[in-house]
Amino acid sequence: MHHPVYLFRHGETVWNAERRAQGYLDSPLTAAGRSQARAMGAMLVEELRQAGYEPASVVVRASPLGRVRETLALAAETSGLVHDTGCFDHRLRELSWGDWEGLTGAEIEDRWPGAMAARRLDRWNYPPPRGESYVMAVARVQPAFQDIAALAAERPVAVFAHGGIGRVLRGLFLRAPDAEILTMDQPQDAFYRLHQGAAARIGTQ
Repeated sequence: MHHPVYLFRHGETVWNAERRAQGYLDSPLTAAGRSQARAMGAMLVEELRQAGYEPASVVVRASPLGRVRETLALAAETSGLVHDTGCFDHRLRELSWGDWEGLTGAEIEDRWPGAMAARRLDRWNYPPPRGESYVMAVARVQPAFQDIAALAAERPVAVFAHGGIGRVLRGLFLRAPDAEILTMDQPQDAFYRLHQGAAARIGTQ
């Protein structure tokens, strides 16, 4: 990739604050989440200025889920990113939690005793009921990552996605082992610049 890829996670949502599994389901951004989205847009402006890019030159790719759409809209307002409905890619949706979506850890444990512990023992391979494992998510995200890399050969790219999918994208870029991908952070007040073989965190530490 000749040009950088800027990788964002959506801002904090109501369900993030309540510690509920979201997956393919949605909840709106909190006030803090909206502030995070605007702040990341402002940080991107400075990042692009230092790199010598105009915001209009950046290609946008994003998950179609509502919390990402809301984050992208706010960040674009602040940064001047140009995007339309063609930027949304269903392959960038978050990992599905299946039957666990909308539930807290305690509610999951109550309905599926022992299942959360089983997942913690093998997070890479374990899918929630009717949901996705990381292995399954990698299979769907890898072609999207290849398309993003092809775009970045010509222009910088801004990708707006999710915590788990952001880990997968960074892992594919860095060719990181599975165990390392699972320990990667998932910031909502910072983003990553993927360029020249390195992933640099931009924003709060």
